[in-house]
Amino acid sequence: MRAAAAIGALLLATATVVHAQVIGVSPLSFLFGESPSYVLAEGALGALTARVVCDYRMVPADRETEAQLTVHLSDAAGQPVAHRMLALLFAQGDGQLMPVQPVTDGEGIAEFTYRAGRLAITNRFDLIDVSTGSTLEVVLPTSLVAEVSIELISPADYARRVASASVRPDIFNLELTAFPEALPADEVSCSRLTAHLTYKDGRPAAGFPVSFRIVSGYGGVTQEQKLTDADGVISGFYRVGNRIGTVIVEAVEQTTGKRASVEIVVVEAGPAKLKLWLEDDGGGVFAERAVMPADGVATMMVVAQVLSLVDTPIAGARVQFKLVNELGRLEVMEAETDGSGCIHALYTAGAFTGTEQIIAYLISG
Repeated sequence: MRAAAAIGALLLATATVVHAQVIGVSPLSFLFGESPSYVLAEGALGALTARVVCDYRMVPADRETEAQLTVHLSDAAGQPVAHRMLALLFAQGDGQLMPVQPVTDGEGIAEFTYRAGRLAITNRFDLIDVSTGSTLEVVLPTSLVAEVSIELISPADYARRVASASVRPDIFNLELTAFPEALPADEVSCSRLTAHLTYKDGRPAAGFPVSFRIVSGYGGVTQEQKLTDADGVISGFYRVGNRIGTVIVEAVEQTTGKRASVEIVVVEAGPAKLKLWLEDDGGGVFAERAVMPADGVATMMVVAQVLSLVDTPIAGARVQFKLVNELGRLEVMEAETDGSGCIHALYTAGAFTGTEQIIAYLISG
């Protein structure tokens, strides 16, 4: 009986759960249901009184749900105040605020829309009377919400599934790697995902479906190959988003549910590497040192290249050069790095012998 119960629990965990996902509006949930009269804030806005209501008690942090924020503005006598420009700005939080009707109408009403972000945090807004600068703090909580469904099947079908689950062996090993494992948050850079599926005895498991998905973090996954090749390998790509942090990507073998995961660190986007080399007229490239005649006319090109953490060229960066011993002169050819991340300067030798040192600086800001 214990074995049957354990198999039944396994079946419920693997076969009967048909979906689990972050959802938007959930009218069956009291916590997240609509409530047009839910008051977020009420108090003085300078000499006036403002009441802010929302159509959600709490907004699901799903990056999709839009909550309507309605402001009722009245004077000391309780009468509506019309034609007043109001602004609603983030003090802290995540998501977007959009003015729908920022000027109060004849009933003293102004309207704004809040679109949820991905972070389940408490948002704090400042309601501002533009004409006086008076402010009122508005607090709107958000939270993660998930939904799960259970498939109810006939007892006979359930028994067949239990029997199938009890005899299916754990036949695979699955490994997942990502290269590189660190990316800049530039919405462009990619990491190659490689999953390796083998049988327990080490033989490649060819022709099995493996899919990639993001378990935690931001970005996207693309995958053209659907089945493992002759070596048991399947690949895809993770494309980075615009937020820093740790992203967890998972590979799932679809027939057995075997899983493996890998972490990718997303760091601040922008210049991370500065390379410098010399080029002569004959096509020679000198990474550290070159020799020139001290004749006052010989020239050599100085090239600086700005790259991201994963060697993506950074265009539009500003680089400054310095001649340490001033044994010659330097003419910078461009104001900013080009599409290949390069900026060029022409060095002309001086008439005195010695060793010149050229230094390149990346100018921030």
